[in-house]
Amino acid sequence: MNDRIFLDSNVLLYAFSTNEAEKRTTSLEIMHNKTCFTSLQALNEFCNVCVKKWSLERIKIEAALDYIIEQCEIGFILPMTLRTALALHERYKFSFFDCIMLASALESGCNIFYTEDLAHGQVVDGRLTIINPFV
Repeated sequence: MNDRIFLDSNVLLYAFSTNEAEKRTTSLEIMHNKTCFTSLQALNEFCNVCVKKWSLERIKIEAALDYIIEQCEIGFILPMTLRTALALHERYKFSFFDCIMLASALESGCNIFYTEDLAHGQVVDGRLTIINPFV
């Protein structure tokens, strides 16, 4: 079985970072060589950082979004996604916004969740392994 990989917003951000060359290379390699998924929540967080922290122009953010959408399947956030996220939050005590992405990953049938924000190697719901691709 091929891995189905979900990309957290930090992995997406590193793909466009000008300060972290090694992490940028790793993120871009993942996006080019793997079957990748992400969610609207990750894209919201991506845009928020691009606007608030990086102060990028809209046209650059849109170009980055186009690239991500070309490379990744995007999971929608449905009412059931939020219910799953609430259950994950109650069980694992992750932030609710992380749980929305974990729920999206589970709904998309992903077995790997790439992030640097959660516990490397932890398995969620018996089927989704959290991996820090930068270690």
